[in-house]
Parts: sequence; structure tokens; C-alpha cells
Amino acid sequence: MIDDAALLDAWRAGDRDAGDALIGRHFDAVCRFFRSKLGDDVEDLVQRTFLDCVESRERIRHPSFVAYLFGVARNRLFDHLRRELRRPTEALGERSIADIRTHLSGRLARAQHHALVVRAMQALPVDFQIALELAYWEDLSGAEIASVLQIPANTVRSRLSRGRALLRERVQTLAAQPAERAQTLATLQARLPAHDPSR
Repeated sequence: MIDDAALLDAWRAGDRDAGDALIGRHFDAVCRFFRSKLGDDVEDLVQRTFLDCVESRERIRHPSFVAYLFGVARNRLFDHLRRELRRPTEALGERSIADIRTHLSGRLARAQHHALVVRAMQALPVDFQIALELAYWEDLSGAEIASVLQIPANTVRSRLSRGRALLRERVQTLAAQPAERAQTLATLQARLPAHDPSR
């Protein structure tokens, strides 16, 4: 199978089939990245992220194409949030989606506990949310997560640990009923084990 970097090079050289293949591999993951923060209406951001990758002529200096791709997606997300706020905003990664956006889409949630997790994730500082998603949903390595977030690799473990703790706190705060809280916390415990960033 042709690797991602080779497909990107071919796409940049004009091979549209290579572009289609590369997009096909990573489209769902990039959609998840944006939908978990902005709701369902993210098609333009997804397309723009892939176009940024092909239009750029810089060499990929990340551990993998996937890390490069999510770095581009993070930049696109922050550009979008700045436009929504209608002013330049510093340190977006330290703010939460709930702080930045007052009307969040609830369409992502099909079950009550899933809706609660989504709301709790959106209440985290954005870079904590991104770190958790990349580790547990996209299975990126510690080096890849560090590259996306532009932090030292040895900071990833503590970022994930703190993110898990914050997520549990947000679930406890947001849960309307004790049973809902207990079920959601049990689900999180099963799905968010300690992540080994040395991979």
C-alpha cells in the first residue's frame, strides 16, 4: 500500500487519484475532529483542511502525515473560532468550546450518556479535548499528539492524565441524575485507560 506521504507528493504533483485515495483514508477522522467541537455543519472545514495540505509546498516535519493533518485541522479550527468571535483571540487552546460558542449542536448525541460526554468534552480547554480525542479516538502516538499540540513529547502523559480528570469533573457537574452520572463515569473508565505516550 502506498504510504500517506507518497500520496500527498503525488497529489501535489497533480495526481487527483492520489488525492482521492488520501482523502478516503482520513476523511472520517477529520470529520470527527470538527464535529466533536462544532456539530454537523463542518463540510467546508474538512475540505479546506485537505486543500491546505495539498496547496502547501512545505515539507512535512511531523512524525507522520496524520500528525501533520491534525495540526492543519487544529489551525483551521482556531481560524474558524476567531471568525465566530469576530476579533483576534489569543490562547484559544486554553479555552473551552462551551465558553467560545453559546449554541452547540446536540445532533452528535444518540444516547443520553453520549450526549453528556460530548458536552463534557466541549467544556474542556480545546487542547485537552484534542489530546483526548487523538489518543482515544484516533490512536495517535505520544509523539504525534505532541506534534499536533506543539508541546514537548514528555508533556503528553500529564496532558492526558489531567484531561481525563477534568473530563470526569465535567461529567459530574453536568449530569442531571445520579444514575446518568454513574453510567457515564463507568463508560469513561472503560474507554479512557491510561495512555502510553511512548508508542
